[in-house]
Amino acid sequence: QEGHEEAMKLYKKALEIYKKTIGEDHSSVADTYHNMANVLEAQDDNEKAMELYKKALKIRVKNLGEDHSLVGDTYFSIGLLCLEQDEIELALDMFEKAAVTYKKAYGTEHWKFCSIVDALTDMGRP
Repeated sequence: QEGHEEAMKLYKKALEIYKKTIGEDHSSVADTYHNMANVLEAQDDNEKAMELYKKALKIRVKNLGEDHSLVGDTYFSIGLLCLEQDEIELALDMFEKAAVTYKKAYGTEHWKFCSIVDALTDMGRP
């Protein structure tokens, strides 16, 4: 728990610096939001984690486009969080978006694409 609190403190400081120096829509801001969401999820603060994942996703899509692997990572993280909260259909939708993104970013032989397709198949989505 102490490590999570220290991580959040450092992420908040980095976020403050990034916003002042490179602006609120920079990809480094999105990366920081995503990392903060990971920590919050580990602390079971799922509502705040989801809020930050969505902020990261919005910035990443704007700056990098739907086909970038980091967009896929954010879709995947949102899907996992939805799955934890028993929001199965939303989780499946996010996993499908991640699969499409990973296929475009990496191709069909990459481990990220293969693992998400396996997970979707296990959940009943071919």
